[in-house]
Amino acid sequence: MSGSTVTLNNLMIETHLSEIAEDNGRFIQLGSGAVWERWSCDADHGSGPCHEPLLTQGQAATLVGQPVVFCLDSPAMAPIKVTVLGAEFGFQLSELYHLSDVVAEFRKAQD
Repeated sequence: MSGSTVTLNNLMIETHLSEIAEDNGRFIQLGSGAVWERWSCDADHGSGPCHEPLLTQGQAATLVGQPVVFCLDSPAMAPIKVTVLGAEFGFQLSELYHLSDVVAEFRKAQD
């Protein structure tokens, strides 16, 4: 019995996921930065499902106007750790932030 191997085409997968995100995502803008939201929170934080947009570290940095490598000082809700598939580096651990935390960070930077 011979085994078969499956080869993943990372670029094809990322392109398809991007197309799905563009079809289903929402356009979010703060200040002069704008991003596509790809995920939303389904967790219950005490008042039913949240449904708030979730943003990657890079997206949050773009909206807040900070370098890509940054973290929110004191988010109201804990970031969600996820594994993201990227074309250049493959699978990487990342964090998703609630939009309300990113907006709070943006407002703090404006003061």
